[in-house]
Amino acid sequence: MFRIIATRGSDDIVADASLERLPALLAEPGAFVWVDFAEPCGETEIGIARDVFKFHQLAIEDCFEERPHPKVDEYDTYLYLITHGLLVGSTAESAEIVELDAFVGRNFIVTHHSAVSRSVAAVQESVLKSGLPLRRSPVEVLHALLDRQVEGLEGHVDSIEERIAQLEDAVFARPSNHHIVSLLAVKRNLLQLRRWMAKQREVMLRLGRHEFGLISQTDAMLFRDVHDHLSRISDHLDSSREMLTSIQEAYLSVTSNRLNEIMKFLTLFSAIILPLTVITGIYGMNFEHMPELREKWGYPGVLILMAAVSGGVLWFFKRRGWLGQGATVDAPGEPTSEPLAHVERPSHRGMAVLSGATGDAAVDVAAPTNSKR
Repeated sequence: MFRIIATRGSDDIVADASLERLPALLAEPGAFVWVDFAEPCGETEIGIARDVFKFHQLAIEDCFEERPHPKVDEYDTYLYLITHGLLVGSTAESAEIVELDAFVGRNFIVTHHSAVSRSVAAVQESVLKSGLPLRRSPVEVLHALLDRQVEGLEGHVDSIEERIAQLEDAVFARPSNHHIVSLLAVKRNLLQLRRWMAKQREVMLRLGRHEFGLISQTDAMLFRDVHDHLSRISDHLDSSREMLTSIQEAYLSVTSNRLNEIMKFLTLFSAIILPLTVITGIYGMNFEHMPELREKWGYPGVLILMAAVSGGVLWFFKRRGWLGQGATVDAPGEPTSEPLAHVERPSHRGMAVLSGATGDAAVDVAAPTNSKR
């Protein structure tokens, strides 16, 4: 499926021109032509690229197949670029990219995308309304497409930052395995975005360095601006990745502290039950000559002994501060007060302080600043 749009002079806009008219439009002085290929593509579209525009066979193969890495190649009379944008419906946990191939010459631009491209749709709408930016040059159409791609990335990065803030609040409020799974999914998504965005920055850098004869000095400045936008987005992705790492460490610390609390409770409970088990085990033996078994006070006496032992163990644990409150004893007769274990977090832009559950340790997790553009 293809669409042909052309501008002729300062007034005439040709929308949805026929294939038969395409060679005449390309040969007309002062006319600029935009041919857009959208899936499904067949022999007709390949024939246009091969027979009408005379593109190189290797470039045609790259165009109509999926290529994961952005690049720019220079041929005799045109440039061939592969760039990527985000597909509609991408989320913080899963971002789908859509490839945009572009052939740019002096009086034409040919684009191809295998899925719906918001960038192409927006620029086509602008061209059909006012003729711009196609009326100025095909290179400016390319700049408009790439700039729209970057705008889509900026909105996606904002949604990622919002999702990270939600995960941070959830982890500190009540951490669960569901939160850590979402956190790892966002982190994996960030790494994938960062990987192909680095190559796309290299493409923008080459276009902005006035490396190709087709790109004028004025147009090179436009592509440098796109490169700067990508650089800022990459910085935000790095900051978000560091934030996710800090949240993950905080999650592990909180989980470890809660596990320590559970183990402490089970240990204290076992320590209290152990002497009672010893006492009941002794008096549960079936020996005939056990004096206490025949005494009237034997049963209540054993109960009193068990209560006294339990009370003594609890008193000892409380004095040592092992019950989560009270004092800790550094030396006999010298108690020092220790605050309760707690978790304090001012905000995701500050410092998360995790106090140890046993009252003996503290873990500081630095949360990187989440700067605003």
